[in-house]
Amino acid sequence: RDYIVMEVKSNLLKNERKEMASKWAGSGFKRKVAVMMADPPAVFRKRTQELLLQQKQAQADIKFKIKLAEDKKRKMLEKRQKLLEKERARALKKQQMGQAELQRKRDIEQKKAEAVAAGAEYVEEEKVEEALEDEAPEAEDEEDAEPMDEEPPKVELDDEEKREAFRKSVVPDLTSYALNTSFMKFAVPDKDEGFDEVSFDWGKEGKCREFLKQWKQQLKTTTRIEELTPGEWFTNRWKDWQKALQSWHMKQNLYKASVAKKALDRAAMLQRRAATAAARERLMEMRAEKAAADKAVAEKAAAAKAVTEGETGEAAGEKKAEGAPAEKPAEEPSVEEKEPDSDEDGDDRVDFDRLDVFGVEDALDVGGGEPLFSAFGFEDWTMMSLRFELHLLVHAFKRDVNDPDRIGIHVEHLSFYYNKYFKKPLNHKIYGCEVIQELLELTRDTVFVNRRSKVVEAQLPEEMDSVGIFIMLTEEARRDRVARVDLGDQSARLKLSQPMNPYPGAGA
Repeated sequence: RDYIVMEVKSNLLKNERKEMASKWAGSGFKRKVAVMMADPPAVFRKRTQELLLQQKQAQADIKFKIKLAEDKKRKMLEKRQKLLEKERARALKKQQMGQAELQRKRDIEQKKAEAVAAGAEYVEEEKVEEALEDEAPEAEDEEDAEPMDEEPPKVELDDEEKREAFRKSVVPDLTSYALNTSFMKFAVPDKDEGFDEVSFDWGKEGKCREFLKQWKQQLKTTTRIEELTPGEWFTNRWKDWQKALQSWHMKQNLYKASVAKKALDRAAMLQRRAATAAARERLMEMRAEKAAADKAVAEKAAAAKAVTEGETGEAAGEKKAEGAPAEKPAEEPSVEEKEPDSDEDGDDRVDFDRLDVFGVEDALDVGGGEPLFSAFGFEDWTMMSLRFELHLLVHAFKRDVNDPDRIGIHVEHLSFYYNKYFKKPLNHKIYGCEVIQELLELTRDTVFVNRRSKVVEAQLPEEMDSVGIFIMLTEEARRDRVARVDLGDQSARLKLSQPMNPYPGAGA
C-alpha cells in the first residue's frame, strides 16, 4: 500500500518535512520524496494544454448560451411588440367603424325627416357590412420554426496560452498570506531530513535548486511582507516632519494675519484721508458761500446809500471802507497725513510671481517675512505631505527590509505598505484618480514607477540637509498648475476632496 502526503506548504518547508518524515519512522514504509520543479515533461504540458482548452471552451460555451438566451428574449419582446401594435390598430379600426355607423344612422334619420316633410316615402338603402380583416398567419411562427445554431463555436489556444506549462485555478493552492509569510523558507529536500530516497523527476538537483532560487527572487518583488514593522529611522523622520509641517502652518497663518493687518491699517488711513479731504472741501465751499453773501449785502447797502446820500455819501462810504481793517480768513486745520511707505517697518518684499523657486536661500523668508508657501491652499499642503510620505516610505522600506534582493515596493503593494507605516489608508480616489498609477503621476517629481520592474523608486536621496525641497517642489507644481489653468487647460486642476483635517500630517 502507498500513501501520498499532499501538503503544499509543509512539503516545501524543511522543518515541517523533517517532522512529517519522523512520524513514519519505524513504520516499515519507504519514505520517498519526488521533487517536481523546473521544466515539466511533455506529457505534463500536453495535459495542461488539454485542461486549458477545456476551461476556455467551457467559458466560451457559457458566453454562447447567454447570448442565445438574450437573443431569444429579444425576439420574444419584438414579437410581443408587434402583437401589441396590431391590437392597437384593430382597436382603432373598430372605433372608426363605430363612429361611421353612428354617422350613418344620423344621416338616415335626417333623410327620413326630409322625406316626411316633402310627403314622399323614404326607402332605406341596403347596409353594406364591413367586417374586420382577419389577421394573416403570423410570420413570426416561420421565424420561430427556423433552426437555430445550437452548437457553440470551437475555441483554440493562442500562442501565449500554448506556452503555459501550468494551469491557474480559481482557488489558489496557498492563500496570499500563507505564501507571503513562508515562501522565503521554501527549500529543496535532502536525504538528511530523514527520507530514504529523494528523486528529481523534472530536472537535475542543481537545476531544481536554481529554479527555486530564481522563483523566490521574482516573488520577492511581487509579494508583500506581512510582518514588516516600521523601524526607528522612519519613526524619527516622521516625527520631525510633523513638527516642521506644524510650524509651517503657523508661519503661514502669522504671515497672512500680518498682511491682513497692514491692509486694514492702510484702508483705515485712506478712509481718514478721504474724510479729511471731504471736510476741507466743505469748509472751502462754506467760505465761498459766506464771501458771496457778504459781498452781496455790501453791494446792496452801498447802492441804497448812494441813492440817498448822493456823491457825498458814496465818498464817505468809500473812505470808511478803505479805513476798515480787512477780515482775516480762518486758518484751515492741518489735514496732512504721511503717505504710507511700501518699505515701512522693514518690508523687503520681492516680486513673488517672478521669484526663482529653487534659487531661494530660505524657504521660510523669501523677503519681507513672506514664506515660499504663502499661497498654499489645502490641496498644496495635501500634495506636499503626500510627496514627503512617499519619499519617506520608499527609503524606509529598503532600510527595514534590509535585503538586497528586495529592490523596492511593487506598485500593487504601495497602498498596503502605506497603511502599515502611516496607519492610514492611501485612497487614490480622494485625489481624483482612478488608479494608483495616476496618483503617482501627480508626484513624479518625488517618486516614479520603474517601467520594467514596476517598483516605486525615489527621485531624491535618502539623507537631505533640509526638507524645504518639498516646499519648493510643491510651489513649482502650484505655479505650473495655475499657469496651465489660466491658459484654458482645465485638466490641470486638482480634483482633491476636501479632508476633515485641511493640513494632513500636521499633527499626530
